[in-house]
Amino acid sequence: MSFTGGKLKLKGQDAGTKKKKKKKSSRDEKALALVEGAPSNAVKETPDGYVLDPHAEVADRRTAAEKRYDEMQAKREREMAAKLAAKSHRERVNEFNAYLQNLSEHHDIPKVGPG
Repeated sequence: MSFTGGKLKLKGQDAGTKKKKKKKSSRDEKALALVEGAPSNAVKETPDGYVLDPHAEVADRRTAAEKRYDEMQAKREREMAAKLAAKSHRERVNEFNAYLQNLSEHHDIPKVGPG
């Protein structure tokens, strides 16, 4: 069997199809404007058409309880990170194996680790 190279052709289709030209997006024009040296503190516009003032202050609209909650969450995250960083992997494995050793045979799990 001999096969010819090239792409498959559909029956009944014109052999000479033209490729569509790509349209330039406004995103490319904006990127060019930034490269050309537009000031960074210029008035910016969102995709919806709203104008953003660079000098406007962002108001924190959270309640006092929400602020306290976020602070406590951040504090807990820091404590957990410090706790995890305090022990090495080997220490954690040894501690886990000691815990498994103290369990009854009903909960018996093979030891974890090398060997």
